[in-house]
Formats: sequence, C-alpha cells, structure tokens
Amino acid sequence: MLRKITSLISLLSLTVSVAFAQSGTIRGQLTSSETGEELIGATVVIKGTSNGTATDLDGKFNLTNIKPGTYEVQASYISYEPKTVTGVVVKENEVTVLNIPLGAATTKLKEVVIEGRAIKSSENNLRNTQKKAAVVMDGVSAEQFSRSGDSDAAAALTRVTGISLEGSKYVYVRGLGDRYVKTSLNGAEVPGLDPNRNTVQMDLFPSNLLDNLTVSKTFTPDMPGSFSGGFVNITTKDFPDRFTMQFSTSVGYNDQASLNGKFLSSNKGELDWLGFDNGTRAVPDEVNYTVPFASFTNKQDAERIDEATKAFNTEMGPVRRTAPLNHSHSFSLGNQTEVFGRQLGYVVGLSYQRNYSYYDNGTFGLWELNSVGAEGLNNNSLFEDERGVEEVSLGFLANFAYKLNSNNKVSLNLIRNQSGNNSSRFLFGTFPATSGVYDDRAIFQSRALHYTQRALSSAQLKGEHVLPGFKNSKIDWLTSFTLSQQDEPDLRFFANDYYVNGTDTTYRIQPAAYTLPARFFRNLDETNLDVKVNIETPFTIWNGLEAKTKFGAAALVKDRKFRENIYRYRFNDGYGYNGSIENFFAPANLGVVARPSDAESGGIYRYGVYLQDGSQRTNNYDGEEAIYAGYGMIDLPLSEKLRLVTGARVEVTDIFVESFNKSLEPGELNQIDLLPSVNATYSLTEKMNLRAGYSRTLARPNFREIAPYTSFDFIGEPAFTGNADLERTTIDNFDARWEWYPSLGEFFGVSAFYKNFQNPIERTINTLAQNNEIFIQNVDNAKVYGLEFEVNKRLSFISSRLDNFIVSSNLSLIKSEVSIKPLELEQIRAVRPDADDTRPLFGQSPFVANASLTYQNDLLGFVATANYNVFGDRISAISVGGTPNIYERSRPIASLVVSKRLGDSFTAKVSADNIFNPDFVNSHEYNGQEYIYSSYKQGRTFVVGITYLVN
Repeated sequence: MLRKITSLISLLSLTVSVAFAQSGTIRGQLTSSETGEELIGATVVIKGTSNGTATDLDGKFNLTNIKPGTYEVQASYISYEPKTVTGVVVKENEVTVLNIPLGAATTKLKEVVIEGRAIKSSENNLRNTQKKAAVVMDGVSAEQFSRSGDSDAAAALTRVTGISLEGSKYVYVRGLGDRYVKTSLNGAEVPGLDPNRNTVQMDLFPSNLLDNLTVSKTFTPDMPGSFSGGFVNITTKDFPDRFTMQFSTSVGYNDQASLNGKFLSSNKGELDWLGFDNGTRAVPDEVNYTVPFASFTNKQDAERIDEATKAFNTEMGPVRRTAPLNHSHSFSLGNQTEVFGRQLGYVVGLSYQRNYSYYDNGTFGLWELNSVGAEGLNNNSLFEDERGVEEVSLGFLANFAYKLNSNNKVSLNLIRNQSGNNSSRFLFGTFPATSGVYDDRAIFQSRALHYTQRALSSAQLKGEHVLPGFKNSKIDWLTSFTLSQQDEPDLRFFANDYYVNGTDTTYRIQPAAYTLPARFFRNLDETNLDVKVNIETPFTIWNGLEAKTKFGAAALVKDRKFRENIYRYRFNDGYGYNGSIENFFAPANLGVVARPSDAESGGIYRYGVYLQDGSQRTNNYDGEEAIYAGYGMIDLPLSEKLRLVTGARVEVTDIFVESFNKSLEPGELNQIDLLPSVNATYSLTEKMNLRAGYSRTLARPNFREIAPYTSFDFIGEPAFTGNADLERTTIDNFDARWEWYPSLGEFFGVSAFYKNFQNPIERTINTLAQNNEIFIQNVDNAKVYGLEFEVNKRLSFISSRLDNFIVSSNLSLIKSEVSIKPLELEQIRAVRPDADDTRPLFGQSPFVANASLTYQNDLLGFVATANYNVFGDRISAISVGGTPNIYERSRPIASLVVSKRLGDSFTAKVSADNIFNPDFVNSHEYNGQEYIYSSYKQGRTFVVGITYLVN
C-alpha cells in the first residue's frame, strides 16, 4: 500500500515538474507594513535581468521561467520605500515563496536591503492582521490549532480570548451565548442546523480544511448588525503558492468508551459510517397514509392500523455492543497552474472523523421549591443516566480562484459537511408523578434511540475588481447559496414504571400521551441566499495621508420548513407491558388480534398493541426571513497616529413563521434599525495601539422561538414552547483596548467593554407545568461589562535558554445583570421573600480563562503544547417561581499535544485530552446545598497520529 501511495506522489510530482519546464518560479505578495493591506500595481523585478512584473489586485506577483540560481529581487511602489531582498534561491522545478512588506516613504526615499525568506508564518500573519484591523479583533490560525491538536473549529476557538463552548458546539464570546454571536464562512452567513439555536454548530468544520478563525468583537457598518459578543469568520484554506499535498491519520482511545463491551447502541444502517441514514430508520413504505384512529367496525381502517403496526421494526430500546477506537483521517491537495495564460489556484480537501463517547454514572434530576422557608428543594424526579453516542463527520472542500487579469479575479468555493450522531440513552430512578396507585418506591425507566443527521452544502461565487481609472477603487461581491438539513428519523421513546411487592413485580406504561411508547420523525430544511456588494474608494487627504470610503448593500433571504410526524403505541387491557419490550411487541400482541368473524371478537375488531398517528399540525411550521441592508462608512486618518472608522448601517427585518395550525397566531417581526458605529485607533508607537469604539447592534429571535407550539426531546426532560410575540433585542456596545506587539508573533492586550441590552430574550423553566416546560420571553433590560487580559510571549526575556518556550494566556472577568419582570419577581418572592430583583444574564460566565505553554524546536522538528481552559458558573436554565436557577458549573479542561518531524515529509503526533476528566454538572443551589439537574463525565482521550506532507 505504501509503495502505491509513493508511486502516486511521484507521478503527481513528475506532472508538476514537467509543467514548470525545468525552470523555477518566484511567487509572493507585497503588503503595506503600516496597514497590512495589499499593494496593487507595485513593481517586482529580478536585478540584473529583464524579468519583472506588476502585482495584481491581491498584491501578488508571479515570476516564471527563472534559471536555477541565487538572485536579488527588488520591490518598489510609489510613496513607499523600495526594498531589495538578497539571497533568494531558485531551484529547478520548484516555487520560491517571497512575501515582502513595504514601509511608507519618509521625506527622502532610501532602499532597504533584507535577507530572503521563503517561509510564511500564518500565526504572524494573523497577528499583523489583528494589529492593522479597524476593530477589536482576536483569532486563531491554522498553525496554532494544529499545534494545540484541535480537531474542529469549535475546539480551536477556545484558544481565543473570552471564548468558551457550550455542548462542545456552540460558541460563547465574552460569556454571551450563541444568540449574540454571528458566524460567517468566508464572509457569507451560515445557517444553523439546530432548530432551537441561533447559530451554526462549530464542530461541523474540520480544522484541517481551515486557514484561520477570526473573532471581531466590535462592529463596523460593513458587518452584519446581528451580533454583540462577536462576529466569527471561518476562513477555509486558500490555494497555496506551490504544489502541496497532505495526508493525516490518527486513532484515539477514550477510557470510558473505547473497547467497552457495555456501550449503549442500536441497530444501524449500512451508511451510518458515512453520516447518512440509508433508509433503515425511514417510515416504512407500507405506511404511506395517515394512520387512522382505532375503529372497531370499519374494516378498511382496522386493516390499515394492523398493517402499519406490523410494518415498523420493534427495536425500542438500546442494545449493548463493544465500541471501537476513535479514528480520524484527512487529505488535501493544492497548487497554482496556468489556464489560457492566466493563473488558476485550487485546493481540494477531505476529512473524516468517527468518535465514540459513553457514560454510565450520570445523574438527571428535576427539583422544585414550593413553600416559604423550606429546608430543601422538593424532588420531582431523580434518575441514573446512561448514554452511548457515536459521532461521524465527513467534510469536503474545493476552492478555485481564477485571475482574469491583474485587476479582476473570480473564485468559487464549494463545501459539503455531513455528520451523523447516533445516541442511545437509558434513564431509571424515582419519578413520583408516575407512581399513581403505587407509592414513591415505584421505579421509572425511560429509553431513547435518537439518530440525528446533519448536512450543510454551500456554494460561494465571489468576485474582486480594481478600477485603475477611478483611483484604484475596489469592487467586491459575493453570492452564496447554502442548504442546511437536519433529519431525525425514527426518534424512539419507551417509558414505563414498575413496583416490587414481595416476590411480585408489577409493570405499567402510563396512558398519558407524553409517556406512551412513540416514534418521532423530524426533518428541517433551510435555504440561505446571501448576496453582498462593496465599493471601496481610496483618496488622499491632508499631509498625504490615505483615506477611503466604503459603501455597500446586502440581502439575506432564508426559508425554513420543519416537519414532524409522531406515531404512538396504544394497547388494550391484557396486552400491556409485562417487563420486556420483546413481550410487549410479541407478534401475537400486534395490531388486530380478533376480527368480527372470530368467536372472541364479540362482533367487532379488537386490538392488542396498535399504532396511532399522534402527529400534530401545530408542530409543523414554515418560516421566512429577509434581511436587507445598506451602509456607508469612512476610514479616515485624522493624523499619522489617529485613525477614525465611522459610519452607519440600516437593516430591514421581515420574519414570518406560521404553524400548520391556523388557529395559532403567526410569529412575525417587522423592523427597521439604524446601527451607527465609530471606532478610533491611536498609535502610541509603531508597535502599540490604543482603541476605543461605540456601536449599536441587535439580536433577533430564531424561527423556532417565535413558532408558537410545544415540543420535547426526551421523556422526563422539559418541553419547549415558542412565543409569537417576541421582540428583537438592541444592544449599545462600548469598547476600549490597549495592545502591544513587541516583536513578531508576540502580543499584550488589555480590553474593557460595556453592553446595555434592551428587551433581551431569555429562556425560563416552568417546573409547575406538566413534564416541566421551557418557554421564551423578553425581559426589560440587561447589562454586561468586563475586562480582558491577553499575553502571547516568548520566554527568552527571562533567559536565552528559554527562547523555544512560548506562553499564551488570556483572562476575561465579566459581570452581568438582568432585571426580573415584576410578575416573575412576585412569583419568586412568594417562596423566597429575600430574592434579588436582578440576576446574571442567561449563559453568562463571570470569568473565562485560557492558558497554553509551548516548547518549539524548529531544528529538531519538535513541538509540545499544554493547554488549559476554564469558565465560571453560568446560568443554563432560568426557573419559574422561587426554584433557584440551574447553573452549568465551572470545570477545568486540560490537554497535552506533542509532535515530532520524522524526516522531510512525516510528522508524528500524540495527544491527551480532558486530562482531569471533570464532572460536567448542571445544578441548583439552595441553602448552601447543591441539587443535581444533570451530571456526567466524558472520559479521557488519547490520540496517536501521523501526517505525510509534500510541499
């Protein structure tokens, strides 16, 4: 196999070699060292030859047909100091990459001579982008999250100042939840796949397909206005300057799941390993009609019920299997070539991951405070919780960029991400609400088989154009079409209770609809069309300073369809539950068990266990959203040190969500918002900035939140109810930051921020409702303010022996306050008279801390990184009445990654994740005692991998 791979690589290398016709190439980019912007139309020549060219609209140049040797390359541009790079080595059939920053000219132009470098550090590039940005921005580069061993965008983002994760998928910026975080993919907005969320699940994006992740924490008018915590932009890999190919593979061992013979699972389809359900879980073909209610005299209805009941499989509970090892694989290929005499760049990437997680010592409980002065909370349920989850992720990326000429470029980006999540869960314990004629010793059991299939398909067509005759104005446009899908085929519940009386055990299934055995079929389809155009015009002002104006327009149109079918199992006396799912679904029990012609029928149709269509039109809805925007802004250097970026954006919102139940009021939101912004940057020194800014932004409810119906995910867990009367939230944001870049890749920063929310949207748990209930509402006001500290520094300042050590650390200290509505406060103080009239904002952590220590020895090709992340307790659910709110408790997450280069092409990597294996706890606290809502451990994971790179 290795010989075949080597032969393939040799063939590809030979193809590339022929294309270069036994000569070398120099490629690179010219940028301004002051602003970081590309320099268009600059001149690049090889001294002593006639070989020269001009940079294109990206500031890039391409010198071809160069004989092998060592050269001097000269770069020059009007109003900039020319620069000569010496010692540039050109080899036969190879590409030398040369990136040159030019400094602005002083009163007397002089030439600067530097030594050639052919290696570009993406981390240094990201820091330079951060330094020159108009806003407060942080980020993480491919180099950084490779060093940290992060497998997807979600894990990589935890390295950014003030960022934490919820559920390993959803990003919190400055402690603000996904409602206040906007995500874009190469500048285009990405729809979420979870119907109950406002943002995309970040674990969908494998890290090997990404170039960098940036988080803008302040707003400028050319950004969408619907964020406050941060605007996350995912940048996928761009085509390289030379041929590159990479293959990586790894295996992982989780000490709770891997090779565990007790792993909870279910029967699966043949394509589960690719993240697809192949129809195994689909509604049977025989059930191509609405299953009628039980009819005792109508033959056609009775036969349909009988046929439908027997058509479904009878697997309604988890089975135990041995979980294999985790494994992950990726492949990417990229290059530049000429097509019709023009440069075509491309990169293609594939990734595949399959991971298993399991816990059997979990806890799930529901609690209530129902009287003044109670010593403790009343227990509504307390379960032991066991779960096994298999996750598959498959990703594909293809980027193509074609330069029509030096001033015009078009690019096409194609992405397909597919994932499958197969979850099997078993709860058992006390559930007094179901005990009925028994006493509180009755044991409740609930089983769930839940498969979720997610897919995101995106096609982005972009163009960039420079107008030389109009002051080198730039026009860029983007058209992005995204289809997101989430299917939950055959979500199965089977719940019962039992009571032991001496040697006898009595089993029972509650007749209430929400506890009957049931099968749910849910699917969500959402399309996004995102269109943007921007026009940027530079002009010269006083003292020869360069300013620019920027105008643009955007339209975002969404269309969502959510469908849910429910089939419940009912049964007649004598065919009930007797301790075994197999016995419950015994063939003799299913469907029609006696017909009018039978002696036992009594002249009517009799049923044993039979299927009933429990679908509710209320639970199906269509949603449409249109956001139209226009903006204008100016980037104005008031002096050589002071830069002002200001302007405003107008956004028109039109959201309409309608349930199939026409008697319900549709959810509707129509609004026009003016969103001003001003950001000022003062350069204290060449390496030090002082920033300040103000902006107004907003947060909108999502489709599900204004769809006025109730649904639930698991028996015993709270139901969720939408609210058609929700309003959008407006936020006034104030930011300040001091930042220092002492040397390449190093950074110090201190930030302060204050946010004032009007009509923030909050989730509340009503423990008084049947089966509990989460509902959504606006509250009057909220405030968030805090400080951020960040350092990224080599330790050579302590001792030259520590030059290979790099420390990165950041800390966010945050305070939040939400006013409680008078009616809600009255309910709280009915049982807690001394309760405050404010509380922390939902999902808001009082602190977030990240730290890493890296040892990097380039000569040995050795890198070792220790990572640490922790956040403070944050509200995960707001309770109705006096019951204390549920908090997600603080937990430390630590990892260690070590990599070693083996020869020229191979790198080996080992890592240990979740080293401390802390408890993941959500709980109430009352009178100094903790009451567990949910608790479990994820286990430690150890990974060994190897990467092969041709570059």
